[in-house]
Amino acid sequence: MSGNNPNMKRNALAALSGTILALAIGSIAIGSATTAYAADSPGTVVAAAKTAAKPALLANIPRGITVTEVFGSSVTIVTRSGPGSTTPITQTPDKAGHVTFTNLIAGATYVVVHDGTIIGSITPVNAVGAASDLVVRATSKNDTVNLDWAHQVAKTNGGAGVTYVITAKPETGKGATVSSEVAGFAARSDFAARGNSALKSATLTGLDPDTLYVFTITPKNSVGAGKPSVAKMARSLADITGIKSSQAGVPAASAPVATEAKPVEKPVEKPAVSAPVTPAAPAPAPAPGPAAPATKTIYVCPDAYTETGSGVCEKISAYTYTSLGYTYHEEPNYVQVQVGTTERSHPFDGNACGWGTLYGNTCYEWTAVYETRQQGTNQVKDQAPAGYTDNGSAWTKKDAMPAGYTDNGSAWVQTAAKVAKVVPA
Repeated sequence: MSGNNPNMKRNALAALSGTILALAIGSIAIGSATTAYAADSPGTVVAAAKTAAKPALLANIPRGITVTEVFGSSVTIVTRSGPGSTTPITQTPDKAGHVTFTNLIAGATYVVVHDGTIIGSITPVNAVGAASDLVVRATSKNDTVNLDWAHQVAKTNGGAGVTYVITAKPETGKGATVSSEVAGFAARSDFAARGNSALKSATLTGLDPDTLYVFTITPKNSVGAGKPSVAKMARSLADITGIKSSQAGVPAASAPVATEAKPVEKPVEKPAVSAPVTPAAPAPAPAPGPAAPATKTIYVCPDAYTETGSGVCEKISAYTYTSLGYTYHEEPNYVQVQVGTTERSHPFDGNACGWGTLYGNTCYEWTAVYETRQQGTNQVKDQAPAGYTDNGSAWTKKDAMPAGYTDNGSAWVQTAAKVAKVVPA
């Protein structure tokens, strides 16, 4: 009978619910006790806006420029205003935000405009060219040399932005390579006096006195590296300076010579001899050999010429142009002038009466009458003279090629034979 008592059922269900709730709370407490979080210090960055990259202007190809990070409708370049300014050139960036302009004027400064806003200016350049006539000379230290070489610098190939990489690599391939990079203006001792002279010089230290090196001078500009000039050693610096390798960096004839004191030995009693022995006469000293020559003759390109990879001496001359200002002529200016009106009428058909007036059932319309008449004159630019082209600001024509030159498609080139030059041996 107790199983049918409603009160007992309610009490049993309440007890069971309490047990389940206690078990759930215990489970939560147990689970919470096994989880731990490390606290970060105040000021920890949890989110930040991405900063948009700024446009970059690169003179990284011969007679061309590349503009990056330009997302928009157009990029326009033009040389600075004034005589000789060029026609604006406009291109659309690709999906990566890059645009490249080619066949520009090397050495000219171009203003770059992105979507109507000036973002900077840049100067395209030619390839840097080759270095030549490298001569390496010893100094009073057995780990230091002076280097002289030739390389013509102009605004068209980078000007003061040209640098030179100096490398001394062991001829055998064993040992450390010593290298340095100097700016073009620092690679000469009398820059102000010589301007963009082809003669350059620098000092390299930290060499191993006993190693034979292969020296290279490599010119560089924003486009890339030019052909190096190479010179090989025939004698080590220790041999030339007379300073041992253990005295690296010590000036010649300045290192003291140390002597070791030996202990006094007890005399040894010698046996008696019956007769003195006459020593043999010393052999005559060998005759001295011929002195090493102090100089040697090498063959180099003449001044203002640069040696190419094929050993040819070249002189590059930029194109020159003749410019003519525009000329104009007058032509009549014709316009349409109203000289009166004409009238016509027709029965009104229920539609609009057009430009007329409705009287009763008749529509009266007036139409203007025009005729062509001259009103003054217009200034019209003449046709370009024969042989000239229009660059947008003047008529220009490339001048005739100078005698002795050839045209390589981007400049005039003159070649010459190498000449003899006497240098220290």
